[in-house]
Amino acid sequence: MVSYRFSFELAVIAAALLPGCVSAHATILGTFTSDGYIFTNFDPTLTSGAAGSNANGISNTGQIVGTEVNGNNTSVFTNYVGTPNHTALLNIGFSDVTNGINSAGTIVGGNGTTAFVMPAGATPATLPTPANASAETALGINDHGGIVGTFTNQTGNSPGFYLPSGGSPVIINGPSGLDTAVNAQGINNHGQIIGFYVGTDGQTHGFTVAPGGTTGIAIPDPTIPVVPAEPGATFVFSQLLGINDGNLAVGYYGDSTTSQHGFVYNLKTNTYTFLDDPAAAFSNGVEVTQITGISNIGELSGFYTDGSGIAHSFAACPVGVTCPGLTVANVAEPGSLAILAAGLGLLTASVFRRKPS
Repeated sequence: MVSYRFSFELAVIAAALLPGCVSAHATILGTFTSDGYIFTNFDPTLTSGAAGSNANGISNTGQIVGTEVNGNNTSVFTNYVGTPNHTALLNIGFSDVTNGINSAGTIVGGNGTTAFVMPAGATPATLPTPANASAETALGINDHGGIVGTFTNQTGNSPGFYLPSGGSPVIINGPSGLDTAVNAQGINNHGQIIGFYVGTDGQTHGFTVAPGGTTGIAIPDPTIPVVPAEPGATFVFSQLLGINDGNLAVGYYGDSTTSQHGFVYNLKTNTYTFLDDPAAAFSNGVEVTQITGISNIGELSGFYTDGSGIAHSFAACPVGVTCPGLTVANVAEPGSLAILAAGLGLLTASVFRRKPS
């Protein structure tokens, strides 16, 4: 068992620096060592009657943004920002979803119709709209203020977009250039973009766009591992959701049992590493882990579902790495070391991923 000692007072001070936030405790659901990571599973505990949570993105300073689903209404959300040990409520619209955050604390998101950007301490502002756009959602932001997302054009197709800081939107096409649904999900500080698109088979697949480019290059689909509880499962689709400056991307794949499993993809070596939250459990024959973001030190954000099918947020810190906002005792465990610890993180963790498709 890995024990944590949380820097609660520091997190409260950090939360107080962000106007428009309401400080709140988070509920730690457990800590687990698995496959070289320490997973901290949590729910922000911001609203009564909330039915689980989803961590949607992480910054290079360890701040996490995500959502709670309010009761049985899957279209009403409470958004949060924070670390697993402490979260803060974001006072934005209940139809809006926070999708990304950068090191300055600037948050991006949308409601499927209007995209927004919200600098730390400010109120949400509507993003510039690409020409002839009828809907827009912002999905990721880098430390230079570059924003990526997706929009719907006058023909009903949905290209991706890249909005440089202070510039005009640039259209991002999928690998064929004619794809009807392109989600530009993440962008690192070098300008490398990742995301997913709908292929000719009707399923989503990952892509990447080189810095300065506008057309995606298809990412090879993973050869999925054998999951003991899913005999005979075959690959169906994959989505890339986040990228760091080391060109490590994260996401998940779906298989023929309708389960979903997380992965880290190395764009330099074109190799996949598969990774599920240790607490993920089957509900009606389906289990889910989605990895939604990765920081430059390799800390992950994401969510998993439990035995009741309820989603919960997680942060996963690589063993031996100091992750902001978490203090971890060095405890020897069979086959691994539990990680060391950290200091102050400014504030840091969609309903089966937020993506419009």
